[in-house]
Amino acid sequence: MAEVPSCADVLAQSLHSFGVRYVFGHPGGETIDVIQALESHGVSFILTGHESGAAFMAGAVGRLTGTPGVCLSTLGPGACNLVIGVSSAHLDRDPMIALSARSASGRCQLSAKQNLPLNQMFELITKQSVLLDGANTAETLKQAMDLARTPPRGPVFLSLPSDVAAAPERNEAAAARAAAPLNDSGDGFEVIQRALNGASRPIGVVGIALDAERDCQAVRRFFQETGIAYVSMPQAKGVADEGGEGYLGTVGAGAGDEFIADCLNRSDCLLGVGFDPVESSDDWHIRRPLYSIANSSIRFREYSPTAECIGDVGELLESLRSAYSGRSSWQAAEIQQIRQRTMALLCSQAQYGDEGLSPFHLVRALREALPREAIVTADVGAHKMLLTQTWHTYEPGTFLISNGLSAMGYGVPAAIAAALVHPDRPVAGIVGDGGFAMMVQELETIRRLGVSPLIVVFCDRSLAIIKLAQQASGRPHVGVDFCPVGGAKVAGGLGVRGLTPDTLEGVQAAVEDWRSHREPTVLAVPVDPSLYSGLTY
Repeated sequence: MAEVPSCADVLAQSLHSFGVRYVFGHPGGETIDVIQALESHGVSFILTGHESGAAFMAGAVGRLTGTPGVCLSTLGPGACNLVIGVSSAHLDRDPMIALSARSASGRCQLSAKQNLPLNQMFELITKQSVLLDGANTAETLKQAMDLARTPPRGPVFLSLPSDVAAAPERNEAAAARAAAPLNDSGDGFEVIQRALNGASRPIGVVGIALDAERDCQAVRRFFQETGIAYVSMPQAKGVADEGGEGYLGTVGAGAGDEFIADCLNRSDCLLGVGFDPVESSDDWHIRRPLYSIANSSIRFREYSPTAECIGDVGELLESLRSAYSGRSSWQAAEIQQIRQRTMALLCSQAQYGDEGLSPFHLVRALREALPREAIVTADVGAHKMLLTQTWHTYEPGTFLISNGLSAMGYGVPAAIAAALVHPDRPVAGIVGDGGFAMMVQELETIRRLGVSPLIVVFCDRSLAIIKLAQQASGRPHVGVDFCPVGGAKVAGGLGVRGLTPDTLEGVQAAVEDWRSHREPTVLAVPVDPSLYSGLTY
């Protein structure tokens, strides 16, 4: 008689069958059965320095591959540490499976030791929260994977009691699955078509509620052939052609937005092309008529677009392009002037200040030194705001940030995940020294995995964006400055090469050297925060 596999074995085998090859996490005694099962079934358990880093890595894998990334923690504090990364996946629309241990079934109602209501906690920040009970685990996981990939994509949480993980899997009659609701666009397409054909100053807003890889060409063809001006939301950079005549810039960047926002506020028709309001902290999409074409509804509580059409964005755009008979009054010279004014607002005159390099000129030097196909991840802070507006992104999936949640600490783990998924492509994480300090322990993870990302640290010895906000409002600088840290020495102590270039030429030479030798490298670059320009707070 064949031995009945354990719940952990079924879970691991199912993950492998769905294309999962990595599970990121930090172990506890309650997870050893799951970890052993993963390794036995061809899924590598990757130890991370912190569970939040594991969740960021899983989210980045999900975004890059479309297959939900997976992270694992123990119960209690381990599960709590997942919260920031799972929340990021929730608001950044990254498909993810978050797994955690849970108190043994017999102990759950008898002791409070490390016993938190995990499923209730995660229910608030996931698409679904499920307690695995050792029955029909493969089917439960399939449902979770499907749900995580269904637009709007996001995380699903699974908790597994330690005794259930090791117990034999039970096959029971599964409850009937509810059919997924069909997307019904109703008369939305006709309403959008009439509005667009009648508009003289339409603007397209490209966002993440689409399939970036599949829909990219349809998006580019639509704007090229209609002549309609367009902007990108930060996470959609690379989907639309940033070198096209109609490209106004990135909106929601927090840097150089004022001229672009003015255009949006004066538009007589905003066309959301995968636009998801989760990325917007402004209210132009609320005050102006917005017509949405997306892969899921963008309604949120009391907000609804003027009209929406839900389905395959590429196909819907092709139909809209064929039916377009309007005439946009946007002129190429006018759009070019807006782009020039935006760059002039962000560009400091000086390349160097008393405390280091100009952030704008440093970003420009990095863009010149890195190839078009390089994957860049950014952390949260002043540097992210500048990067989002100024970094020319040539293709989808090459610019990764946390923007729906805007979670600090994202940049380094996301770079590790990108280097794992695309080992033959150059990957650079661009972070501030505050975010770097949050995730510095993951340099050891880089060394252990044998991946070779470049980590560029903007060293301004402060939380620059908060400092600038205090300054703009006339408040003293409180709680934003910290002592200088030798980033290169810290990197060396963790087994990663560290350099401290302090000129633009030195930065570019260091990048070229990294591209030639491809070993993991940290560039700790001194930056003068007083040379940030054009940021909004």
